[in-house]
Amino acid sequence: MSHLPGSRSALAPDRAIKPGRHGLSREAVGLIQRGRLIDGFVRQVAEHGYTNVTISRVTEAAGVTKKAFYLFFPSMEDCFVAALEQGAAVLEEAVRTAFQTAPDWRSGIEAGLDALLRTLAAEEPFARLVTVEVAGAGARVRAVRDEYLERFRAVFDEPGYGGETRDHVVDAVVGGVYSTLYLQVDSGRTADLLSLLPSLLYFVMLPLPDPEKGSSTK
Repeated sequence: MSHLPGSRSALAPDRAIKPGRHGLSREAVGLIQRGRLIDGFVRQVAEHGYTNVTISRVTEAAGVTKKAFYLFFPSMEDCFVAALEQGAAVLEEAVRTAFQTAPDWRSGIEAGLDALLRTLAAEEPFARLVTVEVAGAGARVRAVRDEYLERFRAVFDEPGYGGETRDHVVDAVVGGVYSTLYLQVDSGRTADLLSLLPSLLYFVMLPLPDPEKGSSTK
């Protein structure tokens, strides 16, 4: 599985590009610099808040020039979108893999929630970005967030669900889980996210009909 943005220091020795002849192609150098910028951005946002982060802070944290920043991102918002898309894709993969490899539907829901909570709990910078800081970003960033929430919503619409669950119930479930994560991260308890699993599992399962039983699981 890929790393969440912000999980690694942009200035780690193994990410340095040696001056002079380093044997790397221009494309490889670009990928390294772009990755460092995204990681630096996420860590700066987690530490200072999105509204207080400048391009200078990001480039200093990433160890690259402002010129390099603008090669990849026309604006800070573009960098935010890139970080959010990259991280949300990692979360989606973790949740879907856990859900699809579970022996049954209920176990899949529990495994998916467990994967989500464990992944975010281990990566506080991105957890803060995707819950707290995204709320204060622009409409374009929030639209990306909403797009990925819709894709997580699709987990509850897997084949076998039979269309029995009304859309607004699933929306409420996904929104409730997201709001709970927001409150936990915003209060500085990201490392304890896994403690929410029993409560979130109860909240998720109660209104949703188990497709294997044809009724709500209580």
